[in-house]
Amino acid sequence: MRTSMVQNPGVKSVGNFSTRFSLPSFLKRVKKLTDSQKDSISRTGFGNLLLIQTQMLSKNLLVELMERWDYEKRAFVLPPGEITISLWDVALILGLRVTGNPVLLREDTPFLDLEREYNVALWNRKITVASLEQRLDSLAETNNEDFVRSFLLYMFGTFLFPNTNGKIDSRYVYLLRDIDKVNSFAWGAAILADVFHWLCRRKKEKLQYVGGCLIFLQIWCFEHIDIARPCLLNYRSMLPRICNWESTKSHHRQWFTTKFKELETNQIVWSLELTSDESNSDIIKELIVAEKRTWPDLNTRSSVDTLPPIDHTVTSGYQSMGHLIVDLEAESESESNRLAYGMQNLSSDAVSLRETVSGSSACHYLDKEKELTDHSQTSGANVAILISSDDDWEDDLQKKRQTLEEQIVQLKNKIGDLTREKKILKNQLFSSLKFEQQNKKLMDEIENLLQENQQLSESTNRLVTRLEKLVVDEITDTLDNESIENNL
Repeated sequence: MRTSMVQNPGVKSVGNFSTRFSLPSFLKRVKKLTDSQKDSISRTGFGNLLLIQTQMLSKNLLVELMERWDYEKRAFVLPPGEITISLWDVALILGLRVTGNPVLLREDTPFLDLEREYNVALWNRKITVASLEQRLDSLAETNNEDFVRSFLLYMFGTFLFPNTNGKIDSRYVYLLRDIDKVNSFAWGAAILADVFHWLCRRKKEKLQYVGGCLIFLQIWCFEHIDIARPCLLNYRSMLPRICNWESTKSHHRQWFTTKFKELETNQIVWSLELTSDESNSDIIKELIVAEKRTWPDLNTRSSVDTLPPIDHTVTSGYQSMGHLIVDLEAESESESNRLAYGMQNLSSDAVSLRETVSGSSACHYLDKEKELTDHSQTSGANVAILISSDDDWEDDLQKKRQTLEEQIVQLKNKIGDLTREKKILKNQLFSSLKFEQQNKKLMDEIENLLQENQQLSESTNRLVTRLEKLVVDEITDTLDNESIENNL
């Protein structure tokens, strides 16, 4: 039974928001792709995103939707009840894999020479979106791994994982180092984790700036909530569903505020139903298989068409069909401490760590283990909180130690380079100081010469004056003598 709940009146509105999410920038870049380049992108698993048409971002709709997010329940609290976002939504709306290898940006991710090609340093692992755009312009119609990697990074920074600083974490390069394995990652799960992260941060910290794939959030609203919902296009049954919607019309924020307050149960689609075409998609088949592994009683069903509806209601802050564990480490203003995105559908009767790791997409945040455990105990839900890694702890520690040793060697080499640069600069500074001393000495000598020249000039003037006087006196004496002689 869905209970009607309202938001806490003491929670103040954050107001409108700013974002670096830019669907137009992404679509503009897509239009420049050649057919062979599109084929290469499609092989990485992101081909469905190349089908997206122009969509206007309705900030007034999104800001009202985000105001109704409860960061403790991880759900939108609406008058008819609570509803959250699931992996099914990502798979259907964006057409991306939500099962597979986890997307992990770990602190000990090895620093690759590939990152240096993007002018990245070990102590500042960030790539600007502007530099990626310039790189793609220079590559033009080139179709190689460099192009694919650069395009995916640009897509992350503008469309899928935009953040507050116009930069993308260069640790993604490690995940993209082998282009043939890019499609093995659960990118859709990472996108959902990132959206949850920004929804929680905006509501909890009253952020003005919002990152994440906002067009996904908007299309999710169209799919589930009948407010300002635009018309559907003809190809309704095809993935991704983001391509099925026309662009929405703009309304004043107050209009949306009123509509959300007056929202009724019949305006909410609690469960999305699969079409026959969607059921035949490999992405959806993988998710169905993953669910059957988690809930064995589903294995007795003979067809995907007989699967139960996709339930989006929330009980005690968690999805009833699967507990979505998303815990993103709090980031600083520069976001330099942010670790990773990832997500795991967990069964309530999960027993061991290895059984969970062998499932779909796991993500671990060791420093948040206690917070997650406390939350599960107070939520009243039967939630299995598992902190997983890629290997057992001993192997993981061994890998971390090896990685740290490699980074120490790199740092020592860098320190050696900096020491040599310091020596060169010191010599240059010494030469500069020596030159300044010589210059000062020359200036002093010039000053002395100027003073001597002035003294000589004054002496010369006095001498000329005396000579002129002597000449005048001599002439006067001569004239006087001639006058005397004439008188005699």
